[in-house]
Amino acid sequence: MRARSFGAVLLAATFSGLSLSAQTTPVVPTPTYELKGSIVDGSRHPLSQVEIVLIRDAAMVHSIVSGNNGRFTFGAVPAGPVMLHFRRLGYAAQTMELVVGSQGHPAISEIVLLEAPSQLAEILISAEPAEGRYRGFYERRQQRAAFGRFLEQKDIQRSGPANPSDLFRSVPGIAIRSANLNGNTIRIRGCQPMVWVDGQRVPGAELDEVIHPSAIGAIEFYPSAAGTPAQYLERENRLCGLILVWTR
Repeated sequence: MRARSFGAVLLAATFSGLSLSAQTTPVVPTPTYELKGSIVDGSRHPLSQVEIVLIRDAAMVHSIVSGNNGRFTFGAVPAGPVMLHFRRLGYAAQTMELVVGSQGHPAISEIVLLEAPSQLAEILISAEPAEGRYRGFYERRQQRAAFGRFLEQKDIQRSGPANPSDLFRSVPGIAIRSANLNGNTIRIRGCQPMVWVDGQRVPGAELDEVIHPSAIGAIEFYPSAAGTPAQYLERENRLCGLILVWTR
C-alpha cells in the first residue's frame, strides 16, 4: 500500500510539473510596425485621394486613401514582406514591394505618381456591323460560360447599373470600392483586371473610366486565366482577370 501511494504521488507530481511548464511557455508575438508615408505628384505637391492597397501573400489585406496632405498610414502592420499598390485616376499606377520591419525602417518616405496622359483617344471604334463584333461574344458565351460572366445589352438594361462596375458586384472574390473621383475600382485578388474595348487594350484604365453602361452592347468578364481567350491572355496579368467590352 505504501509503494502504491508513493507511486501515485510521484506520478501526480510529474504531471503537475508538466502542466506548469506548458502554462509558463512564453508566446512571442509577431512584432508590428507603423507603415506610413506620403504621396506627391511630379511637382512634389501633395497628392490626395490616392488609393493604396496593402497586399500580403497575393491577397488584399486593406485599402485606404491618402489625405489632403498626401499622407497615409496603415497603422500597426505585422513584420514581413508586403506589396503596396498606389493608384489615382489620371496618374500612372505604381507598385512597391517591401519588407515591413526590415533594417528598422518601417515607414515609406515619399512616393511620386506621375500624370498619365489620357489613352482613350487611341481607342479605335470598329466600323464593323454590330452583329460581327458580337459574334465572338456569343461563341465564347456558349463555349466558356463556366469560366466567366457574359452579359448582353438586355441583361445590362435589366440590371440598371449606375456604373459598369456594378454589373460585377455579385461575382465571388471581387472587391468594388468607390474611386472618390469617377465611378469605382474593381479588384480581384488585390490587383486590377485588364480592360479591352472593341478589341483595343486600354492599359491601366478602370472599367468605369472608359465607358457608360448605356454605351455597352455586350460585356464579358474572366476572373482568372482559366477560360480567357488566348488572344487576350497576358503573362503578367494572369491572376488579375480580364474585362472585354463591346460597344453598341
